[in-house]
Amino acid sequence: MVFVNSYSPEPDVSEEELYGPEPYDINFVLPVPPVLSTDKLRLVPFIPRVHAAAYFDAVRGHETIYQYIPAALEHPSDFLRFVEMRRRDKMSVMFAVIDTTRPDPKHPDWEGSLAGMFGLIYTDKARLVTDIGPAIVLPAFQRTHVASHALGLLLKYLLDIAPSGLGFRKVKWTVSPSNLPSNKLVQRMGFKFEGFARWTYVMPRVEGYQKDGKEARAGDAGDGLLGRDSNELAVCWDDWEKGGRELVEQVLARVP
Repeated sequence: MVFVNSYSPEPDVSEEELYGPEPYDINFVLPVPPVLSTDKLRLVPFIPRVHAAAYFDAVRGHETIYQYIPAALEHPSDFLRFVEMRRRDKMSVMFAVIDTTRPDPKHPDWEGSLAGMFGLIYTDKARLVTDIGPAIVLPAFQRTHVASHALGLLLKYLLDIAPSGLGFRKVKWTVSPSNLPSNKLVQRMGFKFEGFARWTYVMPRVEGYQKDGKEARAGDAGDGLLGRDSNELAVCWDDWEKGGRELVEQVLARVP
């Protein structure tokens, strides 16, 4: 029996490629409208040349907001490399979260202030399923309407029937059991708990602090990196049609 394995890893992102191509190609498998919006928030494609500088200013000194995320985002170049690798993956798209209740004099064309970045990953057009992640709310905008409105907008975009939405069947959320605010948020937005999955991620080693995780056995292929368990939650189309949409609308209406 003869066989070959022609696999080669994807090329790394060079310094010249960190900000992506110009004009910026989101390279996503599904149509993305220019803007998704509520009366308090806008989602637009995250374009590093446009949004990264303000993002880095807002997160500087607060890098532990990434403690539950299984990616090295703490250094600006690593963050840009992550965004570019997601751009190259047709199953992913990143959104800039703009809080329209807080004007930014430096960026009047944004119609608000940059409040975070939400993404879609593992988007499967054939199976009509996607994952929301990462979900990053900048420190100055935590415990406000931002997370609820961003999540609600994505649910409506994904689960509503065309032409107002994509008509997907399932939207997933995978979260560390230790991340209590995130677990509470998605359950408040109608996500249903589907299971507890052990050892779902290898957590990268970063400078300055230790990410959320637990030790694995000595000598495995993870080279001493921590592992992370996950709670898996989802909203499916039938949840959406049987009160899920109304629940989200109610949350959006009452969040100050």
